[in-house]
Amino acid sequence: MDGDAWDRPVVRPQSLEELLDLVGPLIETATLPRAQAPVRQLVVFDPLDRPAGRGDLLVGVGVDPQGAAAEALLRAAGEAEVAGVVLREARDGRRKQELRAVAEQAGTALLFRTAWVDWPRVITTLRAANATGPAPGSANVPLGDLGGLARLIAVQVQGAVTIEDPDSRVLAHYAESAELDPIRILTISTGQVPEERRRAMTEGGFFKELWSTDRVLHRRAEGDIPERMAVAVQAGGERLGSIWVAALSGGRLQDSAAEALQVAARLAAAHLLHHRSRHHGRSELLAEAARSVLDGRGSGALLARHSGIPADRPCAVLSVGPAGPVDDDLRVRLERLAGWHPAGPGRSSLVLPAEHGVLILLAGLAADPPTAELQVADFGRRLAADLSARLRTPVLAGLGPVQGRLDHASRSRESADLALSGLRFGRAELGCATVDEVADAVALRHVLETLRDLPLPVRTSVSRLVAHAERGGDRSLLDALRAYLDHSRELGRAADSLGVARTTFAGRFHNKVLKVSGLDVDNPDARLLAHLQLRLLDHGDPGVS
Repeated sequence: MDGDAWDRPVVRPQSLEELLDLVGPLIETATLPRAQAPVRQLVVFDPLDRPAGRGDLLVGVGVDPQGAAAEALLRAAGEAEVAGVVLREARDGRRKQELRAVAEQAGTALLFRTAWVDWPRVITTLRAANATGPAPGSANVPLGDLGGLARLIAVQVQGAVTIEDPDSRVLAHYAESAELDPIRILTISTGQVPEERRRAMTEGGFFKELWSTDRVLHRRAEGDIPERMAVAVQAGGERLGSIWVAALSGGRLQDSAAEALQVAARLAAAHLLHHRSRHHGRSELLAEAARSVLDGRGSGALLARHSGIPADRPCAVLSVGPAGPVDDDLRVRLERLAGWHPAGPGRSSLVLPAEHGVLILLAGLAADPPTAELQVADFGRRLAADLSARLRTPVLAGLGPVQGRLDHASRSRESADLALSGLRFGRAELGCATVDEVADAVALRHVLETLRDLPLPVRTSVSRLVAHAERGGDRSLLDALRAYLDHSRELGRAADSLGVARTTFAGRFHNKVLKVSGLDVDNPDARLLAHLQLRLLDHGDPGVS
């Protein structure tokens, strides 16, 4: 490897200006009297902890910018020659000017956390930025030029290069030749590692190994798969991305490729952090504008400006989630795959994470309402089927009604959430549905949720069966009663549903179920109550008393 190929930064403390260049729009600079002041470490300010030291960057998490404590902190920071102070944004422009004047008089930098980002994100990003060292601004690769960085790496290793984010989306790529393997071609053309390939690497432990080390991982050629290398790019405990290189078809990587990739990973940290800060800044503004609209408190015109989605065209919301429980990993995969699903010609979509899974705003629909409804239904069916296949678990889609403009999207979202709740409650076989199509399931769910917290003053037929089972009795008595009620009191059909001989079931039902429960099967009110309490048991009620 040519020793002059990389513009290695001189090892020295990073200046405040260099650090701020990496974090971009997450931080607003109010005053920067000593831009070249070195940043020694990031310190979350605690008035009861040790005093701030020279070169510290103080993050005032609990400091109210409206109060006198903010001014006191700025004066103390100036005396201690800290690098700067980060405060929560002061929304009042006059108060900002007052704090700026105090900071200028104290001789310390004043920085504000922007309103759309939270403290954890700011702290982790600043910590990662400080850990990257001085930004490698150079004629070779200007800061943030991921395409240029990919080209430089490709020249060094004589192979194809992709720079990817932690979710395996391609941020930049380069190859000196078009002789690429099929996986590389598919990855570059779609902008992401194929889901099947990603799943195989996850199940095989490759990603676990990648993110647990700073070493270059090397894989020899295997059949049609060429020789390849990968290295994680991390800083301050933050996963920023990864760099992958693959030999060109029929060739092999340079002997010095591993060393080149190791150096590239160190330099890429600043580039990826610079990219992520700006990308996340735009994404957070867009996400907040979309959340506001879907919650009914935002402006469709503002969302249109951030997203390019037409504000005055028909739109609809889909509420999407698995039939079963959803954890953080499944939610992340669901969001990623839903974002990749094509919305269709002439339409656009936005995906937002939600407690149950994701919300999808489908916009730019046909002006004709019946056609727009068909577009939503078709998209929902294809999406549910595609996500179910890719995630290997049933995924359901509640379809909200079409609205005439973005400002009314919250109405569609409310119906979509109700539709999903009905699908998850007992109509999962539909895959996707409107709230009208699952109205009975939605209503029954709300009735049962009300009954769940309603104490009963007496013991009922179902509670007697539950108590019998808890004392070590036969739990199948509950199943027998459930089958009897589900099959309209027809003993033969109930027996068939359980795979029990009809005569055996009939005798057991009369001699056991009715004797223990005391249910009056001829009383429609008693049957209704028993049915409801059995449904409570089916949906996780801890007990029926």
